[in-house]
Amino acid sequence: MNIVISADMEGVSGVTSPKDVNPGSDGWNHFRKIMTEEVNAAVDGFFDAGARNVVVNDSHANMENIVIDLLDPRATLISGRHKKHCMAEGVTKDTDGFAFIGYHTAAGQQGIMSHTYSGDIYSAVWLNEQICSEGYLNALYAAELGVPVVLISGDDLTIEDAKRYAPDAGYAVVKRCIDRFTAEVIAPVKTYEIIRNAARDGLKRIRKPELDKGPYTIRIEFASANQVIAATHIPGVRQTGTREATYTFDTMEETLRCFEAVTILGNNSRDAVYG
Repeated sequence: MNIVISADMEGVSGVTSPKDVNPGSDGWNHFRKIMTEEVNAAVDGFFDAGARNVVVNDSHANMENIVIDLLDPRATLISGRHKKHCMAEGVTKDTDGFAFIGYHTAAGQQGIMSHTYSGDIYSAVWLNEQICSEGYLNALYAAELGVPVVLISGDDLTIEDAKRYAPDAGYAVVKRCIDRFTAEVIAPVKTYEIIRNAARDGLKRIRKPELDKGPYTIRIEFASANQVIAATHIPGVRQTGTREATYTFDTMEETLRCFEAVTILGNNSRDAVYG
């Protein structure tokens, strides 16, 4: 079996604030090692359950977080920006299972460091009027290729979100959300075993996903009005409110790639002080 792991960082054990995940900071340098070990735990669990090939897609920030010399040598790594399918890079019709390590809840929702693709430009994102987390977006793209999500790790609210889009996956709760930047955490050595077991369980229950076919409509509420103007430079993205933009595509690949473009323009239009 061929497995792709998308590895984010906000949902990693012990992470509670931006200082833990901003590339180049002391906190990031510490937690990227824990992130790598959580990935290794998933890799180990997947191989135990019969996987023959595991590809890890580094999916956080600059996408250069995994410590390569600590990575399980049975896995390969996709590192760096920019990727055609972003957090879902590496997933193809030949992939048997898709895994999410270190994931989190959606923009505007409770959960540790909740956001959707960008930490501060979106107040909320909906896909066909359903709250859209990164997990939901990436899972629907994978489903279009016939690939199921087999593992999700993150805080307890992330797992609750995952149950609606990946009901047969293995779930690994590595911390409990108290507030957006506050969590009850457990020692990483325990989370590794939780993830390893969840990876084994998820692969044992693997089955093809059910897909609600398009069209797919993304509706975005931005933090400020200027980001709407930037986003609507993309053909097909239209302003539907002072801080709101909407677009529709027939496929999830088009939907995902447009969302990446909107995010890039939205981030480039923000001011460092005023947002």
